[in-house]
Amino acid sequence: MRGSCHCGNVVIELSTKIDQVTSCNCSICHRYGAIWGYFKLDEVKIESNTGRIDSYKHGDEYLDFHHCAHCGCVTHYTPREKAQSERMAVNLRMFEKGLLDEVSIRYFDGADSWEFKAQSADRYFI
Repeated sequence: MRGSCHCGNVVIELSTKIDQVTSCNCSICHRYGAIWGYFKLDEVKIESNTGRIDSYKHGDEYLDFHHCAHCGCVTHYTPREKAQSERMAVNLRMFEKGLLDEVSIRYFDGADSWEFKAQSADRYFI
């Protein structure tokens, strides 16, 4: 599967199909509006047509959130060394809209309880 940011500068290629994704309402995910799919680092190929992908390290600095330097779309995040993780996340909103119709979306309350919620009608996930 291939996706890209709005301007097409950042291209994402996934080597495996995904069937479950996560919507989180923590302070940063709420602002980004991302729907995260999780992958091993070697299952994702990221390319930039201009070579410019900017990043932001959030809070405890365990993750680098990457975005297109041209259009600003948040495309993925990667673990920093101190996270000791081989898992990254890709923003599935960078792919065709129909992809989200084919997957199960889990709703994670990263703002308060740090638990998955059973219902998607919670106003914090809209």
